[in-house]
Amino acid sequence: MPTATAQLPVVAMELTFLRDLPGFKGARHFVVEPLGEDDEGVFARLRCTDTVLIAGATPFDDLRLLVTSPGILWREYEVELDDDIVADLELDGADDVMMLVIIHPRQPLSASTANLFSPIVVNRRTGNADQFVPTGTEQEVGWSVTAPLPLDRED
Repeated sequence: MPTATAQLPVVAMELTFLRDLPGFKGARHFVVEPLGEDDEGVFARLRCTDTVLIAGATPFDDLRLLVTSPGILWREYEVELDDDIVADLELDGADDVMMLVIIHPRQPLSASTANLFSPIVVNRRTGNADQFVPTGTEQEVGWSVTAPLPLDRED
């Protein structure tokens, strides 16, 4: 089982998920829009271009999630991918992989969290993506669904 690290900046690109993003029926096509002045950065908007059904039946046309490349903020971040996601996304090596984690912004900013447990894995060559949900527990994997943002990070 390959291990993926994630220290790449977030770049603008279109993504096609192999399955609906969990919790959002019909959410398969997205655009990654880096926040800031450049075409890459630390944070990005993951904007869905599909009409999504929330709670099973309520249509929603403006799904936007805040994401980051986890290795930028959590330098030791790595995830052991299983063979199924590697095959499904046709990942040929570490250079193919970009990972994104969903940020849950809150007020104050220090209360914000990130889902490091189940990252979005992207094939950088094809734009295909899927959310990877490990079979182990948070303790076994070593990453939390509600990891605090490292706001006091030193470079």
